[in-house]
Amino acid sequence: MKQITGDLLAQIFAPTPRATCVLYAGHAAAFMPQFSITTVNRAAAFFGQVGIESKMLTKVAEDLNYKTPSRLDAMFSAVKGEADAAALIRRGPQAIGNRVYAGRLGNGDEASGDGWRYRGLGLIQLTGKENQAKFGAAIGMALDYVPAYLTTPKGAMHSACWYFAVFKNCNALADGWQISAITLAVNGKAMEAAAERLALSNKARAALA
Repeated sequence: MKQITGDLLAQIFAPTPRATCVLYAGHAAAFMPQFSITTVNRAAAFFGQVGIESKMLTKVAEDLNYKTPSRLDAMFSAVKGEADAAALIRRGPQAIGNRVYAGRLGNGDEASGDGWRYRGLGLIQLTGKENQAKFGAAIGMALDYVPAYLTTPKGAMHSACWYFAVFKNCNALADGWQISAITLAVNGKAMEAAAERLALSNKARAALA
């Protein structure tokens, strides 16, 4: 497998600027071996998921800036109709996060602020107080510091490697090039952008070989 460099990531994640790719390349080179993401198939499958989840390394926080009430209502069962969705949109992304993730994934109620605080963060979005606490425990970091760490290039890559290899156990699936199964593990039943994840994984595999 080729060495992970800024130029290689720029090739895989085009049109993301090379400077952005350089920010992540060193962390990828450091953390991927720690999580046994060390073969062409494993690295390619990993990058295929990372690219789609992070909009090609350009986002490390869940975008809750919804504009369309019908879309927000369709996405989350905690939203009760389009009028409720419109009211939440007027209040902004923080209010949306606190509502839609309240009482889930180890979060407290809507007033606790946990929904926004522990929204999806990292290159592969790690969502919820419970899941972010698991990552913190795995790396010896107190939960209070985890959300901020997840939004740094180092923490975003660190958490993505942990999520892929440990939390979702995708290395074995990558060995058999089971990209659909990996997408299901990472994204859930929605299987969002499944074709794009496969295409990017294939592109990464060609670049890494």
